[in-house]
Amino acid sequence: MIEIFIGLLAPVIIFGLMISMYVRRGLQMRELCEHGKEATGKIFSKRSITGNKSRTRRWKLGYSYTDSAGVAHEHTSLVMIDFYQQHEEGGPISIIYSTKNPAVSSPKYLVDEARKVLPK
Repeated sequence: MIEIFIGLLAPVIIFGLMISMYVRRGLQMRELCEHGKEATGKIFSKRSITGNKSRTRRWKLGYSYTDSAGVAHEHTSLVMIDFYQQHEEGGPISIIYSTKNPAVSSPKYLVDEARKVLPK
């Protein structure tokens, strides 16, 4: 009986975690749109990954930046292939970070896209 309960509960928990992750990032994007400050970061990693069960390829850029208080931060972001190909490891990247929470950031082009669709 307990095995059935766990078998039914595990997918619900996983789905809930996925939804909370997307909601959290959506709220972060809103914060970046409202309280964002532009900065230049430095790319420290480029990765292209394929999912286990799919042939879908995703592109990730890892970058570091320093906020206006001089504190260093790092973030990894999924990006479109065109953006990925335009940037090199060790090169600059335009980013937006939150003035309310400087650890929250995103590549500038993603924030620009979010600004187009979010209500003002």
